[in-house]
Parts: sequence; C-alpha cells; structure tokens
Amino acid sequence: MDESKTSYTQDEVNEILKRALAQEAERERALSHDELVEIATEVGIDRDALDRAMAELAQEHVRTLARRDEAAEIAAERAVQVKRFGATFLSHALLNGFLYFICERFTGGTWYVWPLLGSGVVLTLQLRHVIFPYDKVVRRRKEAERRRERERRRVERDEWKRRIFGGKTSPADAAKGFETVVQAGVSALLAIAERKLAEHREREEAKRRERGR
Repeated sequence: MDESKTSYTQDEVNEILKRALAQEAERERALSHDELVEIATEVGIDRDALDRAMAELAQEHVRTLARRDEAAEIAAERAVQVKRFGATFLSHALLNGFLYFICERFTGGTWYVWPLLGSGVVLTLQLRHVIFPYDKVVRRRKEAERRRERERRRVERDEWKRRIFGGKTSPADAAKGFETVVQAGVSALLAIAERKLAEHREREEAKRRERGR
C-alpha cells in the first residue's frame, strides 16, 4: 500500500495531529512555532486557520490564569473573613456570657436577650462575608481602580501644567512671588518713612536748641 497517496479527512487530520502532539509531549519535547507551522503545512491546514487556533489557545490560557488568580484572591479573602469572624464571635460570646452572669446573679429578668440578639445580627452580617467573599473582592478592586484613576488624573494635571507653563512659574507661584515683592516694597517704604520722621525730629530738636540759646 502506497502511503504517499493516502488521503485524510479533516477529522482524521485533527486526530493525527492531536496524537502526534501528545506523543511529543510524552517525550518531554516542546514544538517550536516554526515546527508547528511546518507540520500544519504538510497536512494541508491553512495558515490563517492555524493562526486563529493559536490565538484562541492563547486567549484560553489568559482566561484560565484569570480564573486561577480570581480563585486564589477569593480564597485569601475568605481566610481573612474567617479570622475576623472567629475573633468577633469570641468577643461577643465573652461579652454576652458576662452580661448573662450579671443578669442572673444580680439583676434578674431577661434583658440580656437584647444584646444577644444584637450580637446575632452582627455575626450574621459578618458570616455573609465568609460565605460570599466575592463582594469584598469586587469592592477592593473598585477601590484600587479609583485610586489608579485618581493617580492617572493627577499625572495628567501635572503633565498639563508642565506643557502649558514649561519651565516658567505657574500662576499660583507667580501670585506668591508678586505678594512677596509687594511685601518687600511696603517694608522698604515704611523704613524710608521712619527714617524721614527721625530726620524731621532731629531738625526740630536742633531748632529748639538754637532758640533756647
């Protein structure tokens, strides 16, 4: 049988390629991009179809990594919430135990039930974050996104100021500089006026001494 004249359907081609790649993987040998293209060309697979398949595989890897990172983030958040719930439960248990002791031993009645109900509400709300930690993860992501947005806007404002004013002084700095100059001028004028008044007093004093003689 002449194998060179044997033809294959598309399904057979796909199956052959899968098995060939599996055998290569078993031998711990990775195929390069050029080798993969060469194999696809030899079996008659269109280059565009091969590129689309590689792009889909890359996207699937990205989605898999994203799901893995999200699962790890949710697990870490759940661990944090479990610790918080345990600490809150212990503190409320001790508090309500103390209130129950005070009520039974000294005051009587059933007023201890009200703080117990309040603790139950608090623990129920906190238990919700343990069971559904994704809400906390989403909130943290939104906060991080808002922080990045504020930082981006700050950088854009700084860049805008730099482009508008270049190496020159900004209006705020110019206003401060003008105020400093005005203050310096006023101080100089006051110093001159004080000197003139002193000279005037000296002349008046000299005239009085001349008249006294």
